Amino acid sequence: MSESSGADIPPAPISVGIGIISRNGLYLVRQRPKGTVYEGYWEFPGGKCEPEETSESAMIRECFEEIGMEVIPIRLRKVIEHTYPHGAVRLHFFDGEPALPDAQPAPGTGFRWLPLADLASLRFPEANSIILEELLAEANSR
Repeated sequence: MSESSGADIPPAPISVGIGIISRNGLYLVRQRPKGTVYEGYWEFPGGKCEPEETSESAMIRECFEEIGMEVIPIRLRKVIEHTYPHGAVRLHFFDGEPALPDAQPAPGTGFRWLPLADLASLRFPEANSIILEELLAEANSR
């Protein structure tokens, strides 16, 4: 009887917490920096979960680290598993808002507030397309 080496088992997807941070119809996004995976694509704030960290906590931490802004999660919008050429991810998208109503991203972060209509014309990584479609559908149903 032969034993499996485990080489056939793909690694578990990396868990990521992402914030769909909005205020008055504007969403917080940035263009990915040079030298990063998906350079030039647009993204919502967020990042990988640390060991033993929940995706919601990761989203809150990453928003503070990336933007210098405290955010309040409102709800888990959707979990999407996607395999990119560089690896598999489990993306936890949270709707959220700034803790302070007039908060602005820290200078130099690249993050800025854009209207939803502008997001539809920007290039985001593939797994974000479902989220963008949902946001547009919700806006059109109002």
